[in-house]
Amino acid sequence: MAMFGFDDQYAMFGVTPLDNQFILEYMPTAKGDDVKVYLYGLMRCYFPQEGMSVSEISHELNMTEEAVLASFRHWERKGLVRRVSDQPPAYRYISATQSLLMGSAAPVDPAYEAFSEALYAAFGNDRRLHGKEISLCFEWVEELGLPTEVVLLLIQHMIAQRGKNFSIASAQKLAVTLAEEKATTAEDAEQILGREKQVWDGSRRLLRRMGKRRQPSEDEMNLYRKWLREWGYTPEAIEAACAETTKGEPNFAYLDGILRGMLQRQGRAASTDREVQDRREAEQKRMEPLKKLLAVMNIRGLSVNEGTLSVYEDMRRLYPDGIILLAGQETAQRGGDLSDVMALLTGWKERGLETEEEVRRHIARFNSQNALLRRLYDSWGLRGRVTAADRTMLTRWMEEWGFTESMVLFTGGLIRDAEKPMAVLNKKLEGYREAGITTEQQAADAEKAWQESHARPQGGQGRPARGKVVIEQQYEQREYEPSEEIPDWMKQRMEARKHDESTGNPAGD
Repeated sequence: MAMFGFDDQYAMFGVTPLDNQFILEYMPTAKGDDVKVYLYGLMRCYFPQEGMSVSEISHELNMTEEAVLASFRHWERKGLVRRVSDQPPAYRYISATQSLLMGSAAPVDPAYEAFSEALYAAFGNDRRLHGKEISLCFEWVEELGLPTEVVLLLIQHMIAQRGKNFSIASAQKLAVTLAEEKATTAEDAEQILGREKQVWDGSRRLLRRMGKRRQPSEDEMNLYRKWLREWGYTPEAIEAACAETTKGEPNFAYLDGILRGMLQRQGRAASTDREVQDRREAEQKRMEPLKKLLAVMNIRGLSVNEGTLSVYEDMRRLYPDGIILLAGQETAQRGGDLSDVMALLTGWKERGLETEEEVRRHIARFNSQNALLRRLYDSWGLRGRVTAADRTMLTRWMEEWGFTESMVLFTGGLIRDAEKPMAVLNKKLEGYREAGITTEQQAADAEKAWQESHARPQGGQGRPARGKVVIEQQYEQREYEPSEEIPDWMKQRMEARKHDESTGNPAGD
C-alpha cells in the first residue's frame, strides 16, 4: 500500500486542474460531447477508480459507448490523448502545452492521417484545409458510418458543383442523405450524387431563367428536390411552369405556389411542358370571369388567387357569370366589395329570381323605387340612404293598392311638414284606398273638403281653421272620433264601396 493517497470521497469534493492552453486552443473548436469526455477522463487521471470502463463512462455522461470512443479518437487526433490499449481501452493524457510545442510530433491516428492526405490531394494546392474542416469530414466516417471512399466522392461532387472554396459545412446535409440511403459503396454514392446533381443543375437553370446570376441556396434546392421527388414533376414541366412567375416577382417560393396549385387541382404532377402549357391555359380560363368581375367593380390591388377564386366558385353555385357581373355592377354603385356581391346574389336567390331577364327586371324595379323614394326624401328635406322598409311600403302602395307614381308624389307633397312623413303618407294613402280615391284631382277635392269642414264659422262657433294641415299629421298627438276625422261625403263613398263589394259589383256599375 502506498504511504499516501486520497480518500475515496476526495474526488467528489476535490478540484481537477485544467491547462489554460486547452481552454484557449482546443476547446473553442471542439464539440460539447468531446469536451465532456476529455474533462471526465482528466478527472479520473487525478482521481483514478478501480475497474473504470467505457460502459461506466457512458453511463456517467449519459452518452453511448460509441460516442465516448469517438470522442477519445478526436483527442487522439489532436495529440492530447494516446491510446495504450484496446482490450480494455486505456488512455494516457498529454499536456496541452506539450502538444502545442511538439506540433506534428504528437502521435496521431493513422487512419485519420491517411484520410487527411486524401482530402489534401482532392484540393491540391488551391486550398489548404483547416484541422476542424478535416475533423468534420472524418466525423462522417466515424459517426455516420460512411466509407472513406464515399466521403471522398462527396467532396469531389461538391468541388465539381461549387468550386474548391465551398464551405465544408454545406456538405453536411448531403452526407446525412448518403448515410440515410445506406451508401456503402462508390456505386451507391454515384447514383445518389447523380440525383443531387440533377437538383443542382435544375435549380441553376431556373435561377438563370428568372434573371438571377448566382448559385442556388440550400432552401431553393430543397424546393426543387421536393418538386422532383415528392410531387413527381419532371425538370421540363418545372421550367415550363416558370413562365407563370412573370406575373409577379419571379422566385422559387412563387413557383412553389404555382406547382402546388396545379397538383391540387389536377391530382397529379404534369410530366411534359405541353401538359403544363395546357394547364396554364385552363388556369387562365378559370381566372378570367373573376378578373372581369373585379374590372367591372373597379377593384384594384386584389389578387386572383385560390382564396378569391373560391369565393367566385361559391357565387357560381348560385348564378352563372352573366348574372354575377350584374350583381358586381350594382354593388360597385354602392361602393361594396366581393362579400356584398355574394350577399346580393343570395338575396336574389331567396326572392326566387332565376333568369337574367328576371334579374334585370328586378334591378330596374329596384332602381326605379329608389329614384322615387329619393324624390320624396328630397321634397321633405331628408337625407340618408333609401331603406328596405321604405321600399316595402312603396311596393304596397303601387303594386297592391294600385297608386301611380304621380299620385304618390302628389300625396307626399301634402305632408311636407309631418314629423314622420313615411308613416303619415302610408296612413293617408290607406285612407284614400278605403275611400276609393285614385287620382290627384280626387285627392285634391278630398283635401279641400276636409279643410272647409274644419274652418271656423263666422259666428265664432266651431273649430278654428289652422291652414294647410291634414288630419293624418295629428294622428300621434291625439285620437279623433270617426265622425270628426272623415268628412260626410267620404263616409258615403266608403259605404257605397263596401256595398258594391258585398253585392259582387266592384266596378260600381
